[in-house]
Amino acid sequence: MTQQTARLRFRAALFALGDLWESGPEQLGAEVAAGLLAFGLETTAVAAAAEQLVVSVEEDAFGRRNLGLALRDYDVRLAEIVWLADGVEIPEQVKQQWPDLSQEEWDCALRAAKLVLSALGSPSIRNGQAVPNPARAQFRAALSAVGDRPETAREELAGNVTGGLLVFGSETPDNLAVAEQLDVSVEQDGNGWNVGLCVKRSGLRLSRLLRSALGSPLPQQMLEDLPDLIQEDWDTVLTVTTAVLTALESDPVPGSLG
Repeated sequence: MTQQTARLRFRAALFALGDLWESGPEQLGAEVAAGLLAFGLETTAVAAAAEQLVVSVEEDAFGRRNLGLALRDYDVRLAEIVWLADGVEIPEQVKQQWPDLSQEEWDCALRAAKLVLSALGSPSIRNGQAVPNPARAQFRAALSAVGDRPETAREELAGNVTGGLLVFGSETPDNLAVAEQLDVSVEQDGNGWNVGLCVKRSGLRLSRLLRSALGSPLPQQMLEDLPDLIQEDWDTVLTVTTAVLTALESDPVPGSLG
């Protein structure tokens, strides 16, 4: 399987959580895990993360159910764990790799990742029917377009992503700060060019930034809300989140821009 095919498979499995929720959590979870293994090239860390990754079903006080990516052993959503990392200082190993990275950029990466993971879950389901949520649909479409339509003007892709993020997440001070920091970058190498989500000031890809945090210590502030969380759980969250952000980028487009 080529990397391009693997990316498409993983991306399709991620968006199926919202588009094909009727398939059920077991089937959807198996597809996501298989897609992660193929896209992550079956490294030890990816294999461990795929083993821990499931699709869970949660129900709110009004009887509405929804599906989302979660940890198998702990039964907690990945988006919730990333949310609990909000405000954590930049890990030392990340500082060493990116010494000019600001705390605001690190916060942007975590908060954007949280909203991406949330948007990739299913809509609310009531009486076997999806409850319409135009805001979720708008943000998901904008995320999909980054990888599926890289020829679109960078400014348009970025504007659609930040606009969709604010509609989906609402215009809280934190989300407004994310929208101010979030951008779409175009990178070129010997294989052509590609686009992906980045932080604006440095142009650093979110996927690359989260990847540099792999293996960083479990933030202690998380244990206040999730006291049984262990290092392996945090490793899984970072591994999967990095893979998700990478899958949302485009494949290399041969040739040069313009």
